[in-house]
Amino acid sequence: MSESTGPSKAIPPQPRLSRRRLWLFRLVAVVLSISPLVLLEIGLRLAGYGNETRLVVPVPGASVPGTHRLNPAADRAYYGPMDLSGPEPRPLVLPKPKGLYRILVVGGSTVAGFPFPFELAMPRQLEIVLRQQSPDRQFEVLNAGITAINSFSEVDIVRQGIASEPDLILVHSGHNEFYGPGGAASTASVFMPGLHPLLQVLRRQRVFQLAGSVLRRPPKGNPQEILPADVSIPLDGPVFARARESYEANLRQMAALAVEARIPILLTTVPCNLRDQCPMHSLSRSDLTDQQQQEQAERYKAACRHASYREYEAALAALTAARQLDPTSAILAYREAQCLEMLGRKRAAADAYVLAGDLDGCRFRAPSSFSAAVQRVASAGPDTVLFCDVAARLREQSEYPEPGEDFFLEHVHYNLEGTWRVALILGKFIHETLLHAEWQPERVPSDERRDELLGATPLDRLAVESYALMMVEAWPLNLSPDCALQSERIRTRLRQGLGALSPLERKIFADLNLDTIQYEVLLGMAAGYRAAGREDLAREMLRRHRQRRPWDTSGLEIAPVSPRQ
Repeated sequence: MSESTGPSKAIPPQPRLSRRRLWLFRLVAVVLSISPLVLLEIGLRLAGYGNETRLVVPVPGASVPGTHRLNPAADRAYYGPMDLSGPEPRPLVLPKPKGLYRILVVGGSTVAGFPFPFELAMPRQLEIVLRQQSPDRQFEVLNAGITAINSFSEVDIVRQGIASEPDLILVHSGHNEFYGPGGAASTASVFMPGLHPLLQVLRRQRVFQLAGSVLRRPPKGNPQEILPADVSIPLDGPVFARARESYEANLRQMAALAVEARIPILLTTVPCNLRDQCPMHSLSRSDLTDQQQQEQAERYKAACRHASYREYEAALAALTAARQLDPTSAILAYREAQCLEMLGRKRAAADAYVLAGDLDGCRFRAPSSFSAAVQRVASAGPDTVLFCDVAARLREQSEYPEPGEDFFLEHVHYNLEGTWRVALILGKFIHETLLHAEWQPERVPSDERRDELLGATPLDRLAVESYALMMVEAWPLNLSPDCALQSERIRTRLRQGLGALSPLERKIFADLNLDTIQYEVLLGMAAGYRAAGREDLAREMLRRHRQRRPWDTSGLEIAPVSPRQ
């Protein structure tokens, strides 16, 4: 007989937590798990570690008029440890003084003024235009431009910029949609575009900044070289479509934020250099046979040969035959535009230049379809959402079929004349449409008076040409077939500008490094003059510096000249 094991003991039923207690338990568990991070965050803030990245911040103990300013470290929320030097830290008063008309300008490097310093950028020139037109009114134009950002970041800039109490928000953006943070072809877009608002919130936390400083080194190099992940983006491909859709969606968000805050918003198109910036990466049909590729090469060679002999009709015929076989080639469209221009067919040349820019696989320039997107957003909104076609109006003022080096330094950045023309276009629109005042052409300053009001000098032009040369000779702009020609044109302008300087000026300027040339050329020159015993010239440079940055006390003491690197 087998041994009996006896009756089994029943396991008593475990009491079940109510739904309310279950969620309370989960909440306590979450709080306890993150409490060390919260305490560390508080400690880091109290210790002054990390960057405050809010856009509008108080100015503690300000010795100049202004209770707040735009935060120059605000860019860290978009690119992390990479310092993009923006926006302009100009003081402002909050609450806004009665009678002051304040404009907040949002955009990328074309708004920041790169490679000019902020005080020569479009927002400052717009302020001068408005003040000259209405000297009995007070205007203040705040520059919230940050180099290399795009519409994903600009939604956040608009959201935060409302705290500056603007009477108008002006958005001038579109060139960085592919390669800026959140862009469809950007090395900065390691997360899905929808997660970038969350990433911005995280980058504002000191714990996240501490972890980033330990785990990740800031990327070195020019953003132009390190941000593009793909320079072969076809016009009809999915990457292009995503960028266009996100651009329009982000513009709608900006407009909605402004409407909700009851602030007018002005959306603009952005012009670019289509005439004197050859396509940087021309794509071709992938299904061409070897024989067809050989025939295309022969046609292109024949077209170039005819053009070199000024036989533009023959060159155009060869290019037309080539484009019939491969209509996706940007370089064929560009050469066709050049021939059409030389034949005096200005409208056809303009269309071909636009097409060449649209077909360029390197997406550093806003394609023409972005202009239609801006107009759609503006037309779909209420009367407080306004539209100004800056690109079309600038084209009308160019002596060429499409703007080129008359208004641009390289692919998208304005020279001083281009900046002034854009400021005049926007100033006239604001003056007539928003201020309901008659435009007075006789009140537009001459170029000489403009430079005097800005505090601009010939050294500023030399400084930006130096930067333009560096940019066109760096990747991917140096992929352009006409890179050598473009570089030589810039070198010619540099030689002419340097030739107009005195020997002492040339020597001091040549000894400055690139950062000093871009941001502190006047202080660098003042230090050089002082070292050479020319106190009179040093004082003149300081006077200009204080005229341009009256809130900046760094000009009271001149630092030694840094050697060129």
